[in-house]
Amino acid sequence: MGRHFANLPSMVIANGGTVSGTITSYLGDARSITITAPSALTGTVTIQGSVDGGTTYVDVGSGGSDVTIGAGNAVTITDPAFNAIRLSSSIAEGAERTFLVGKTFEV
Repeated sequence: MGRHFANLPSMVIANGGTVSGTITSYLGDARSITITAPSALTGTVTIQGSVDGGTTYVDVGSGGSDVTIGAGNAVTITDPAFNAIRLSSSIAEGAERTFLVGKTFEV
C-alpha cells in the first residue's frame, strides 16, 4: 500500500456570499483533507461537514472548538468522518474567494 495525493475541486465563496460550493464526491477514501485559503478573507471561515451527503451540515470541531481557516493559511483534517464538505463565512465576502482542496489516500 502507498499513500498518494490528489487535488480536489476548489471550493469558492462568491462575491457577497457566505457559503462555498460543496464537495460531495472524492471523500470516501480520504485519509486527510487539506484546505488552503486565499490571501484575503472578509469574515471568519468555518469548515462544515455532512454525514448525509450534503443535506445538513455541522461545524467541524477539534478539541471543543470549531475549525476555522485564516487568510493565507492551510488546515488539514485527518481521518475525516463526513461525506460532504463546505465552508461558511461569518459575513458576506468582499470578493470571490477560492480555496484549494487536496486529499491523501491509500491504494
